[in-house]
Amino acid sequence: MAKSTHTKRGTRLGTQFRGKLAVAYGQRGVGPNSLWYVYSPRMRTDWVLRSDLEWDHFVLAESDPDIVSCSYIHQQKRIVSNGQTLDIPVDVVVTYMDGSTEWRSVRFAGLVSNEQSPASVQLGQFVAAAERTGVSYRLWTEETIRNNHILLTNWRRILAWMAAARDRSLAPYQAELARVLLSDKKISLGQIETMFGEASFSLYAAAIFSELQHGVYLSDLDTDPLSTHTTIRVQGEGE
Repeated sequence: MAKSTHTKRGTRLGTQFRGKLAVAYGQRGVGPNSLWYVYSPRMRTDWVLRSDLEWDHFVLAESDPDIVSCSYIHQQKRIVSNGQTLDIPVDVVVTYMDGSTEWRSVRFAGLVSNEQSPASVQLGQFVAAAERTGVSYRLWTEETIRNNHILLTNWRRILAWMAAARDRSLAPYQAELARVLLSDKKISLGQIETMFGEASFSLYAAAIFSELQHGVYLSDLDTDPLSTHTTIRVQGEGE
C-alpha cells in the first residue's frame, strides 16, 4: 500500500493567511462581500476571493479538466486600441490545455444584460481589444457559474478533501489506482475504500480526484451527487 511523504513547506500557513487576508481586507473597501481564503489543488497555492460568486467560480474552474492554470489576482490590463486607452478589469487569468488564454471578469450580470446599456457597450470594447492582443475576454455571470448545482456541490466537498491532503504526495496512490483501472477500467469510491481500507481512503480519494481534475479519468460528478457509488472510469469507457 502506498506511503505518503510530506512536501517541503515554505512560509507558515498562519503567516500566509494573515498577510493575504490583510491585503484583501484593505482592498475590499466597505462593500458587503464575503472574503474566502481558499486552497487551489491545481495551482498548489492559496488565494483570497472577494465574493461568494468568486468562490463559486473558483469551484467551477477547479473542476474543469480543460484548464491548465489559473491566477486569481485582481488586476487591470491596460490596452491601447484604436487610439483609445482601455483599462480592462480582470479577476482571473485562465490558461487552457490548447495554450489559449482567457481573461475573466466575474460579476453579476446587472446592466450588462441590457445589450444597449453603456456597460454592455464597454464590455464589447473590452472583448474586441483583448482579441487584438491574442487573448479572449469573457464576463462570467451567476447564470453561467451557478448553472450546475450538483457539480458545484460535489466539487466543494472534493476541494475540501483535497485541501486536507495538501502536504502529501499523491503520486504513489495514483500509481496504485492506475494499476487497478488498467484492468478494471472503472472503480467506485466505495470499492476504493473496500480495497485500500478506511484509514487510507481519504488519500486515495484525493489522489483520484486530482486525476479527475486534470482529465486523466472521467466521472459522473456533473450529474449525480458525490457518494460511495460515484464511479471513476478511464477515457473512452462507458461514454
